[in-house]
Amino acid sequence: MSKNKLGAYIQKLMTVIVDKEEGQFNKDLAYSELKRLNSDVSEFLVKNYKDSDLQEEHDEKQLLLELQEKKNG
Repeated sequence: MSKNKLGAYIQKLMTVIVDKEEGQFNKDLAYSELKRLNSDVSEFLVKNYKDSDLQEEHDEKQLLLELQEKKNG
């Protein structure tokens, strides 16, 4: 089995869309599925990017507090 199943799936959907011999119905289905995947990936990136930023901010504040404690120590 392929390690990159999603990549292969997306590639197949893109191939359906550009295939001149493929029926319009199948092209429309592939297009709809790609739009759905795009939305899911975008949502994932936004959620995880924000979570990552919050974690970095927390880590930075924690480091500053530790440095201040050592200084006042």
